[in-house]
This record gives sequence, C-alpha cells and structure tokens, in this order.
Amino acid sequence: MTTTDLIPGRYKIVTDCGVSREVIIQAPPEAQTTQKSIPLYKVTIAQSNSTHPEYVKMDADVYNVGEVFEFYVVNEGPDSLVCANIQKSYTIAHIMDNGSYQNVDTSGPVQPAISYMKPGEATIVFRVNTHQWLPGRYRIIFDCGGVSRDFILREYPKVTS
Repeated sequence: MTTTDLIPGRYKIVTDCGVSREVIIQAPPEAQTTQKSIPLYKVTIAQSNSTHPEYVKMDADVYNVGEVFEFYVVNEGPDSLVCANIQKSYTIAHIMDNGSYQNVDTSGPVQPAISYMKPGEATIVFRVNTHQWLPGRYRIIFDCGGVSRDFILREYPKVTS
C-alpha cells in the first residue's frame, strides 16, 4: 500500500520492532491551470514570401510589444519535411526596412543532423516573450522545409484621457 492509496487523515503506524508513530496524510494540492489567453483583436496580414504559413499555428498575426505568444508547426503537406536539426527548431527574425533580417530569438540547442517531420506530425508548443523587442514585422523561420510565417509587433496602444 502506498500513501496515495490512503484517505487524508491521521494514521498510527507500528513497525515490526513495536515502535509506533503518528503520520498525517494530506490531500494532494489542487492542480493549477492557466487560462488560455484570447486575443481581443484578430487581424490577418499578407504572408508575402512566406513558405507554407498555414503550417505555423498562431492565435493572431498582430501582437503588442511585451506580449508572450505561442505557436506550433504542423506538417499539413502530403510529404515529409526535411529538417536541419535533430530537434525541430526555429529562428525569429526582425525584418528591417531595407529587407535584411536581424535574428532576435532561436530555439536551441542546435544539433545539426538531417531529420524528418512526417505528414500530420506537429511540434511542441513554443512560447516567445517579446518584452524587449521593437515594433515591426517579424518572421518565424522553421528549420523543417523552410516553413515560415510573418507577424507584426505593434507598440502597445496608449490610453489617453
């Protein structure tokens, strides 16, 4: 019998040597769950020059600087995607005004080796904190099949009275 089989309360335990001791079994703490955030706005932006942006699952395309957002990737195609790392990884780049990219976040560690993402296979959910990022257009570049999707970070709207 384990303590998980016991009902919470006080128990007297007697060992083979005749030593007795009182033990209190407490109920396990309630599981705490975090409510899923729901965007208060829904905007779809043009995905120019993105590769299979529909594979990257996000709840919005526009976020405020400082927000934490989540995304994951699902291979919705008929063929396996070739991946450049053992662990599926991503890079997020800020798309500059001149069209160049400045990397701002990556998942790691990078373990170069060819792997595959089968049709219907999904990644874990990635969480990204945009706390110190600048407003602008960004691109998530996944290491499998070059899958990418753009999103916009905007300055948090200021409330005026």
